[in-house]
Amino acid sequence: MSSIRYLHTSTLISQDGSVLITGGYNAVVGLASTEKYIPSTGCFQTMSCMSVARYLHTADQLPSLSSFVIIAGGYNTVSGVLNTADLFDPMTGNIITIALTSLRYARRSVVFNASKLVLIGGGNGVTTIATGDVFTAGSPSLFTSANNAMPMAPFWHTATDLGNNSYLAFIAGGMDGRAIFFSAVALYQASLTAFISLVAGVNMPTTRAYHTATYLPAPYNQVLLTGGNLDSTTWLNTLTLFDVASLQFIPLTSTMSSQRSRHTATLLSNGKILLVGGYNGIMGLNTCELIDPSNNFLSTPATNLNIARYHHTATLLSNSEISTVLVCGGYNNLLDPVNSCELYFV
Repeated sequence: MSSIRYLHTSTLISQDGSVLITGGYNAVVGLASTEKYIPSTGCFQTMSCMSVARYLHTADQLPSLSSFVIIAGGYNTVSGVLNTADLFDPMTGNIITIALTSLRYARRSVVFNASKLVLIGGGNGVTTIATGDVFTAGSPSLFTSANNAMPMAPFWHTATDLGNNSYLAFIAGGMDGRAIFFSAVALYQASLTAFISLVAGVNMPTTRAYHTATYLPAPYNQVLLTGGNLDSTTWLNTLTLFDVASLQFIPLTSTMSSQRSRHTATLLSNGKILLVGGYNGIMGLNTCELIDPSNNFLSTPATNLNIARYHHTATLLSNSEISTVLVCGGYNNLLDPVNSCELYFV
């Protein structure tokens, strides 16, 4: 990449199969720069800068907005937490800036159908927040507030689209500004623009933040949660499974081969989940593993990365004969941020 980056975003662009990389932090300042990875050439193309530097933001593409990517919120090293979003066209570099309803960073985003996006939780610079910002494409395109709040106010949580045109997102775990970790979970129902609390007692088996959550479509219709932190000093190698039909957690005896947080989890075309890198409380990791849902979620080692990475991105490329994942940036095992990327073939 042209810049050292971590806490950045990588977004697959449906129009040409490229990957748009935006913002991030280089250990000195936040970045406004963007670039695009072109799979056909294996090269990076420098793009227009965002309206402001951002890290700990989100970046999502909505089909109804043509090629535009919504780059929302985040943190700026000069002005602090941001309450703006850039509608960024990776094909032309054009930018339209709009307002969020609140300051927001380190939250999660979920896209629903062709025209809706929700930003969930995060922090506002003073405390963590339980609210949602809802984007609707139209004339004009704008953000409005969700109709209610979650039962918890997390950042470093997960928010996962439950697929099948359910218009549901599953929110799990995270922590608050006092480093109190959550086991709580909730749903967001896009058709109601509202959060839904689950019945009393439906929580993750343990507290968990800095983890991953991956939706497994039919025949499973489940969410696999991997790793993360139990608290500020305990790193996890455990797996947790949430069943969407019953709205209950299912115990798993399988574990990861390593304790990992701040890693990535990518669902591959063969149905397996690729876990890449992460941090184990001592160092960044270059190890990877594959979780097989068809074999009791058994973990098997996969080829190592060339360098250790955490707070990186991992993007499954389209139009590949085999699963190819672009892994970019992050911290290495010396706790230094990097500007390198690597292609991981599975």
